[in-house]
Amino acid sequence: MWDAPSVQARFEDTGIVTSATCEALGLVGPAARACGAERDIRRDFPARIFRSVQIPISKWSTGDVFARAWVRWLEIRRSGLFIREQLAALPGGPTFAATGQLMPDQMVVSLTEGWRGEIVHTAITDRSGRFARYKVADPSFRNWMGLAIAMRDQPISDFPLCNKSFNLSYCGHDL
Repeated sequence: MWDAPSVQARFEDTGIVTSATCEALGLVGPAARACGAERDIRRDFPARIFRSVQIPISKWSTGDVFARAWVRWLEIRRSGLFIREQLAALPGGPTFAATGQLMPDQMVVSLTEGWRGEIVHTAITDRSGRFARYKVADPSFRNWMGLAIAMRDQPISDFPLCNKSFNLSYCGHDL
């Protein structure tokens, strides 16, 4: 696919989002990394295994359909290798640990790098340690405006290609 002139002609310079626009909109995940942004929750806020092991950040700089497809392809390859390496090195021991009671009057923010980008969970507990509020912001929520910008001054026939290059969730199922 990457060597086919017809693919190159269709992907390159289609649906461009500049790095400045990416920053202004706060794009996340592969859509941001396709604009040259070097951000990834696994590196920027490492937890668990990512404190000691890193997957290289997959990025490109052109911000077009080609860049979004290329970044996704790199991410798939690197993730597959990472999973195989980690499975080969699994330590023995329990795989489940019980959690305790929630603490009262607390707020917690959790960040996870999902396959579309960062997923943010925010929880607030009440006086008795029960959930008072819980909010999830999925990466598609952050990236929809990127698709709108990518389509500016583009022919309508580019919409399916741009739409699928962002691959956004229509109903927030990145959770």
